Amino acid sequence: MPSLLERLLGDDEADEGVDLQEREDEAHESLQRRVDPDSYGIDDCAVTGVAVVNEGPDEEPVVVPIARFSLGEDVESPDRDLVWDLAAEAVRALVPAFEGVFVRHYDVQFTFDGDGLFEAEECRRTAVTPDLADRLVAESGWGVADFREAMLDAHDIDDHVAPVAW
Repeated sequence: MPSLLERLLGDDEADEGVDLQEREDEAHESLQRRVDPDSYGIDDCAVTGVAVVNEGPDEEPVVVPIARFSLGEDVESPDRDLVWDLAAEAVRALVPAFEGVFVRHYDVQFTFDGDGLFEAEECRRTAVTPDLADRLVAESGWGVADFREAMLDAHDIDDHVAPVAW
């Protein structure tokens, strides 16, 4: 039986396994098409990784795709409306790229009060359940305001279990 790593990365002999790098690249390209940093007034955005956090019942990888936005070096208190708009754009970029993959949640991170995606003083996040993400992507008429309200309603005190609203 192939190891978890072999199943995740695939190998030359088996056509099984999920190419997570391909999925990450697809999501990153989609995010770049959806979000122009200048038009949103932010410094940068990227899909920065896919964490494999567990193995599912059929030995498939359980993943957390991660998108990150740098809101700016001089931002001390982010505009929450902008944060929710960006979180929705990230979800819309991530969900189609990870269709058919066992996703625990989608992690959308926001850095600010520092320089760049990884050098900021502050990093806050939203953790979006697959159900809410799918609803945002697929349900016509269910937009950013509905997404925000559902995330805030479902958020509890545990910032380690999705949904996490901020």
